[in-house]
Amino acid sequence: MSKKDYWVVWRVNIDSTISRSDGRVVPRQLAVEKPTLDELANAASKLGFRYEVHPEKRHPRHWFEEDYVGCIHVYKVEGYNRRSLIRKLAQVVKSSRRGG
Repeated sequence: MSKKDYWVVWRVNIDSTISRSDGRVVPRQLAVEKPTLDELANAASKLGFRYEVHPEKRHPRHWFEEDYVGCIHVYKVEGYNRRSLIRKLAQVVKSSRRGG
């Protein structure tokens, strides 16, 4: 798998406790507090995306924090860019936390 085939989605990308300058991609209203790697993987699965889970990877800006270990590689999908894909994943995680 080459780097051009997938997007890297970090847990911090949808974490409401993280600032945009530290890696959050979505608006705070769409973000959730301390998302887990399982929640990201389940959201990708619900949306029908192909993905790989990498629990050992560390976000470059948060490499020293154990709370932010892990990412998923989501294979590129026609009609999505990285930002829109992350927004969609955040919506699914948020709705699953609300019980929907």
